[in-house]
Amino acid sequence: MGNLPMSTSMPTARPGYRFVPALIGRSTEAGVITLVECPAWCVVDHVAERSVFLEDLNHEGEHKTMQFAPSRGSAVPVEVYVSQWPGSHETQPYLAVDLDCEVDTYGRTAALALADQLVAFAADVRRLAQTLPDDAPVRSQADEALRRVRAGGAQ
Repeated sequence: MGNLPMSTSMPTARPGYRFVPALIGRSTEAGVITLVECPAWCVVDHVAERSVFLEDLNHEGEHKTMQFAPSRGSAVPVEVYVSQWPGSHETQPYLAVDLDCEVDTYGRTAALALADQLVAFAADVRRLAQTLPDDAPVRSQADEALRRVRAGGAQ
């Protein structure tokens, strides 16, 4: 084996992509490191987030999150990110919209239409909020204690 020629050439990634290492295999095994072509927008560490099979590897862009915090109950997160599953039948990247663990996907045209709807909705929220009276000043417990002392002692 020591006399076999060694190739030092490296394949060239397509424009907008780079080669990165990926760990493939079950977590109970050592796994195999292989180079995969990864889009420039992908922020996934493909070694830290191993895939069982190469076909399971996915790319994700930066996640943007907003929390809807109802007055009762837990907050409902809304998260958006670009995603791509090269091993699936749908190989194009898409916008993933994750609303409380329910994910919908949008191609470019639909994602831009969604963005337009969100801008219009935000304008409606702003317009409605501007019709509300000014907020009452918020009093802290310390302010309330000071008011009581000034009014003649702690009651």
